[in-house]
Amino acid sequence: MGYGYNHYGRRRVYYENTPSETKAQLVDRIEKVAARGVTTLTDWERNFLGSLRDSTKKWGRLTAKQHDTFQRIESKTDPANIAARNVWNNGFGDGMREKLKFAAEYYKANPPYFSDAADRILGDDDYIPTEKLYRKMVENKYVQRAMENANSAPLYAVGSMVTVRDSSAARRLSLYQCGKDVLVLEIQQNVMSATKGAREYTVLAIGAAHTMVIEERWLKKKR
Repeated sequence: MGYGYNHYGRRRVYYENTPSETKAQLVDRIEKVAARGVTTLTDWERNFLGSLRDSTKKWGRLTAKQHDTFQRIESKTDPANIAARNVWNNGFGDGMREKLKFAAEYYKANPPYFSDAADRILGDDDYIPTEKLYRKMVENKYVQRAMENANSAPLYAVGSMVTVRDSSAARRLSLYQCGKDVLVLEIQQNVMSATKGAREYTVLAIGAAHTMVIEERWLKKKR
């Protein structure tokens, strides 16, 4: 890396061209990426390459940040990567999309991670993410646990009597009906939590005037 200063006197970090790569060769490299990416790059990426080419013609080098972005775009237009992307897109089935949408809903319910990706997934039924993004969003342990919770059957049925656990953990949560029997009135269907037993129940204690919402892990069978 090299250093320089802009007209505001702030230091800029530059990527040093390899000895075998001249300014003309770097410009040619940028132009080849732009030509390969006519149909695959976004408008922003194409405009960026145009600006990068003009800047390189003038200065003969890139800033470190420019080089990092250029490498990402160059990789995106690599024929081998495009072929791999096509294989991924062609194999993206309904089951994978269902898991992807679940993951997007999970991240919307549990921000802030993947918020932009989640919005795009939920707003565009035809969108197919990269394999890397899919695996990061769907195959991590938190989403996998949330899926297990969502696919598991409720332990208790509507209309059944259960008991609120009387434990130090329950008391710390201010579960004021600790140790009391309650009637299950409603069961949450869409569970969006990686915590085991996070399904919520609406219950009513015998003689109580108001219902309460409580997670399954704080309930047990009535003896």
